[in-house]
Formats: sequence, C-alpha cells, structure tokens
Amino acid sequence: MKFSFFSALFFLIPLCVLGQDQKVSNNLSSPVIINSTAEPENFHLITPVLLRESPILSEQEESAIRSGSKFQSFMSSLFIPGSGQMRNRTWWKAGLFFAIEATSVYLFVDNRNDAVIGERDFKQFTNNNWSVVQYSNWLVQYHEINGLDNPHIDDLRQMIGSSEASFNVNKDWDIVDIELLRQVERDTPYITTDQNSSNNFSHTLPEYGSQQYFELISKYYQYQAGWRDYNEFHNNIGHTGTFYDERFVIDRGGSYASPFFYDAARMADQFNTDYRTSNTFLSILIANHLLSAFDAYFTFRLKQNRLEATSSVMPGKQIQLTYRF
Repeated sequence: MKFSFFSALFFLIPLCVLGQDQKVSNNLSSPVIINSTAEPENFHLITPVLLRESPILSEQEESAIRSGSKFQSFMSSLFIPGSGQMRNRTWWKAGLFFAIEATSVYLFVDNRNDAVIGERDFKQFTNNNWSVVQYSNWLVQYHEINGLDNPHIDDLRQMIGSSEASFNVNKDWDIVDIELLRQVERDTPYITTDQNSSNNFSHTLPEYGSQQYFELISKYYQYQAGWRDYNEFHNNIGHTGTFYDERFVIDRGGSYASPFFYDAARMADQFNTDYRTSNTFLSILIANHLLSAFDAYFTFRLKQNRLEATSSVMPGKQIQLTYRF
C-alpha cells in the first residue's frame, strides 16, 4: 500500500511541475519567427528551486529573526515555557508548552498542599494516640508473661514505676530514658501467635519527632501496643480473663494490631503518595522548561538558516536552464 502511494507521488509530482510550465512547452513546439533585431529572450523550462518565492517566512518573521538571537529564544523559554515559541511565531507549540506549564504547576501545588496537610494531621494524630509510656509498660509485662530474660528489663520496670500513659508527648517523654528503652528492645525476642520465638526486635525507637520515629510506630507491629486503643481493641476481641495474655504476643499478619495503628498507616501512606505525585509534576515542570528552551533554540536556528539561504539568492544570477533564440 505504501509502495503504491509513493509510486503514484513519484509519477504525479513531475507531471504537476511540467503542467505548470505548459505554456513554455507550447511555445517551443510552435513556429518561431526569427527577428534579427530583437533582443535575446530567456525561456526557463522549470523555475530553479532557489528562485522560487519561499512561503515559509513572513516579513514579521524575517524582522524578528534579524533582530533576535538563538540565545534570547533559549533563555526566554527556559524561564517561561512557550515564550520562545511566540518569538518564533510557532503558536501551537507555544500553546502546548503554556498548557503543560499551567497544568503541572497546578497539580504540583495541589498535591504538595495535600501532602503537607496530610503529614500535619498524621503527626497530630500520632501525638494524641501513641504513648512511649504505654509501650514501655507493655514491654515490662511482655517479658513477665512470656518468661523472658533481659538484663535491662528491671531498670525499665523501675523507671516506669506506676506511671500511666497520658498521651501527652511532653509528659510521657520526660518519664522514659530513650537509651534504656533501646537497650531493652535490642534484647527482646519476638513472641508470636504461632508459638514460635523469633529473632530479637528489628528496630529501636528513634528520637521523638524524627521522621523515622513517625514512620516506625505506624509501620511495625513491634510498636502496636503503644496506641491508645490497643487494650480496648483486645478487650473487644475477647482477650480477657484466661485469654488476657494474648495481648502480649505479636501476630505476624497484623491481626492483633488495633484500628488506630492502621489509621495512622493509611494516613502516612496517603501523604507520602501525595509527596511523590507532587515530585513527579515538579520533574515534568523542569522537563517542560528544558524542552521548550531547546525547541525554541533549534527552531530559531532553522528559520535563521532558511533566511540566510533565501537572502543569498540573487534573482536571474543563479543556475538556469535556458533556450536562446
């Protein structure tokens, strides 16, 4: 199909060109009256390509090209995508780059705002509903009920004493020595619902307020007991009386984690997704600036080369196919 199409073009284009010069061809076939006094006349069978009027550049475009520079077009679009295309009078490209810019800016700002708000709400939620004191109390009972040996557990028990979680970060963090808590965690094995002991805890609690702190308490089951609704949740699923000890084991599938744990995990996942999406549109913004700048540069250069080629043509002084009578 493509071969037939290009074959047709191959034959039709010469016919069209010859058709345009039909008048000259007819004159050649008609009788010629020789006039010795007449000035020689030139007959062009086909107008040379360089002599044909170029439809590409208008007077305004020529003026803009003569007065501008490739560097100006490049820098213009680098700062404002589409502006260099306007200088080059390629309007559809200018509209395209402007549209990409406006859309990317809007979506970047919108997703970044959602991420910032989501992260703020997440941190507020964790501050109000996770307590290092409750977690420490659970660790002490975890060792007692499961009969675990730990060289630092007595120090933690003494430090906690009869303290109860207030879910006020300023008060609770004044009670717990973070270094002692970490020493306990390093020597604490996982006791799981399948009755198998495993390796020691995989993490130690980071400093309060750090990014890793907020990430870990809503990601690892090791920290599930620090959530405000942990004990209420286990009461509701029947871990009371003879089943009370069930709240001091860890289920590998997370079925013993309370709803607040999963609420925080969803909030963290959402604002992190919003951050990633905003960064994607930031990358598109940067790419749009660079693509627009290079497109403006090369388009200007191409038009400048065409203008220089056209300007170098002196009508009547170029290669011609001439019959003289």
